[in-house]
Amino acid sequence: MEELLSTATIGRTHGVDGFLKVYSLSGEYAHLKKLKSAVAVLPDGKEKLLSVLQVRSQGDLFLMKFSGYETPESARMLSGSVLKVRREDSRKLRKGEYYIADLYGLRVMHGGEECGIVKEVSEGAQAMLLQVERNGRIYIVPNLPVFVSKPDFRSGTIELLMGELVDL
Repeated sequence: MEELLSTATIGRTHGVDGFLKVYSLSGEYAHLKKLKSAVAVLPDGKEKLLSVLQVRSQGDLFLMKFSGYETPESARMLSGSVLKVRREDSRKLRKGEYYIADLYGLRVMHGGEECGIVKEVSEGAQAMLLQVERNGRIYIVPNLPVFVSKPDFRSGTIELLMGELVDL
């Protein structure tokens, strides 16, 4: 399981004190209000460890300020980043929920046989899309109950209900 989870994106600066607009990927912000530190994955792929100085809401905006980035000019360097937090600092899951990061690496099964591995997950119009690698090729499988079962994280598998999606 991945230690750091993508939890928000960092937008533009706001005001003159180095605050940045932050957008939760889950739509919930309570866990972000409690953060002391996080990792920003910059648009160029580099990672920066951040210490949270201040968090506040202003109308429908959620704003964060980080140590070392207290001016609009310096804070702007973080714009466009993905904010990653430790699993224990992320939004708590409700029954039946799971983190998208936990889908990576699941073995895809069909009829008791392994037929691929989940390599990537991307957002689709109706559902998350599982990118399943099979025999060196990538197949796209919608993460919907008509196509796949609920993931079984104990066994590290997900059942493919329609084998033709991966040329079986």
